Order: sequence, then C-alpha cells, then structure tokens
Amino acid sequence: MRKTVQGWTLVHQKRSEWRGEFDGVFLGERDGAWVAGRMFVGKSMRDGFGENGEWWYARYYDLPTEHEAYRALRAVREYIRLAKEAADCWDYIFDQRAGEAVDQHWANRVPLEGVADMSSHWVHPGQTGDIREGTYMLPAAEAKYDLLKLMRKAYTVHEAFRDPTQRKTGSQLHTAYQTAIEAAGPVRLSVAGDGFDLSYHGRYNDTDERWLRIPRNPHPDRKMGN
Repeated sequence: MRKTVQGWTLVHQKRSEWRGEFDGVFLGERDGAWVAGRMFVGKSMRDGFGENGEWWYARYYDLPTEHEAYRALRAVREYIRLAKEAADCWDYIFDQRAGEAVDQHWANRVPLEGVADMSSHWVHPGQTGDIREGTYMLPAAEAKYDLLKLMRKAYTVHEAFRDPTQRKTGSQLHTAYQTAIEAAGPVRLSVAGDGFDLSYHGRYNDTDERWLRIPRNPHPDRKMGN
C-alpha cells in the first residue's frame, strides 16, 4: 500500500474486503497538520486512491492555535470513527495500533542514526510513594517511541488533553510533546507533575526481541552488558 498520498505521509491505513468490495481508511501527517479520511470503495486493495492520489472523504486538523499533539489526537479519534463505518476495517485492537503508529511516526521524525542507546522512564509522585515505569536500554529511536507510549498512557497526560488551555500552542503539554518529538539525545520533561525522560542510563536486556533484530550502540562511557 502507499506510503504517501498528495504530499501526506500515511501514518496508518487499513483496507479490507467485505462481500466482494474493498473499503479503507487512512491517517496522514504533513508539516504538523493531520488528516483522517476514507478511501474509495473498489474492487482491489490497490484502488482506494485515484490516479492522482484522490480520496473519497477526509477531514483536516491544522488549526495553528492548536498544537500538533492535540491535532493528532483529534485526527485519530476521527480515524477510529471512520474505521467503524468502513467495511470490516475496525477491530478491538485498531485503536491501540493507530495510537502506536502516531508514536512511531513521531519517534522517527528526527534521524537518530549514530545516537547512543537510551532508556525511557516515567514517574508519578504519590503520597505513599512514587509510581514508576521504564524500559531497558534500546536503540535511540526505539527508546523515544517507548517514551511517547508512556506519555500517551499516563493519566495525567490524558487529563491534560481535556484542559482547553493545554490544547493551545505554548502550553506545558505542547512544550512536553515538542521536546519529546524533537529529541536527538537525553531529555527531561514534565506534564502536570509527572516526569518523563530519555537517558543514557539503564540496564540492557538480551531477552527483548528488539535486542536480536536491531544493532546496539552503547554510550562510549559505558561497557556493553548489564
């Protein structure tokens, strides 16, 4: 299937057959703007877009007063709605896969070839002790992907998106997401008291499947291993 259409990077897409016809949906990004749309109904997996990349229907999210993370969230919600209307495109893990695709897209926006392995961490301060979650040492882009996933699943981040003041450019939520997306090395950020960071510190784990398929790049100041 296509990777781009009319200048938009296709972040996620799904096309399925139902009773001899094919229907599909797509989610795209271009220069920080987002789009969610329906493909044409057709007779194959390849005829969802026209010869010049036309589509059947789309809704755009590009208001300059809203920061990109909120525009993406709105686009994903519309994408999920459209998938439920399209023939056999939505299932119980579709929502999760769409969110992960956005995180993966952002994690690879800044080239990180040659950047040393990192780990991601999240901490939520509590009266009876901090709640913590993190990852083992991973290639930089994978670690940043995990950082964005930690942010997406955090309750404080979810609540921040509900605050109209946090949806605007220049807000704390905007700063946090821009810092994470643009990171080319270690970063530390905060959303409503929750702390998130990328770091060169951590432990390696040779049972992680990503250990086997991606070359490791340990920081020059440390030796490989735990």
